Amino acid sequence: MAQAAAKVSQTAAEVSAAAAKVAAKDEAAALKDNAAEKGAQLKEQAAEKAAQLKDKAAGLKEQAAEKAADLKEAAAEKAAQLKDKAGDIKDAAVEKGSSILDKVKDFTADTLEKGADFVDNLADKLRD
Repeated sequence: MAQAAAKVSQTAAEVSAAAAKVAAKDEAAALKDNAAEKGAQLKEQAAEKAAQLKDKAAGLKEQAAEKAADLKEAAAEKAAQLKDKAGDIKDAAVEKGSSILDKVKDFTADTLEKGADFVDNLADKLRD
């Protein structure tokens, strides 16, 4: 009977060890599945974040292009205004120069005419 009890005890130990082995395998499989699931979730989250960042970058690129176009347009307008202003200044300078030249010509003509009148009067007085 002691042998039978030892045999039963040995069989119970073997069954218990086999059960522990099966439980360990099941737990390892569960951990593996859980790790795979977590990995898939992380991969999906990373893909979502990458898509969001890509969309944000595209939006920023578009905004930068619009701002550059606005600045280019503003610079072209300013250049046109400066060109017009320079033309106005040139026209005013030419007009002033012409006006001064006309005054000099008039003054010279008046002076020559007065000089000629003076010489005529002097000649008339000398003849008399």
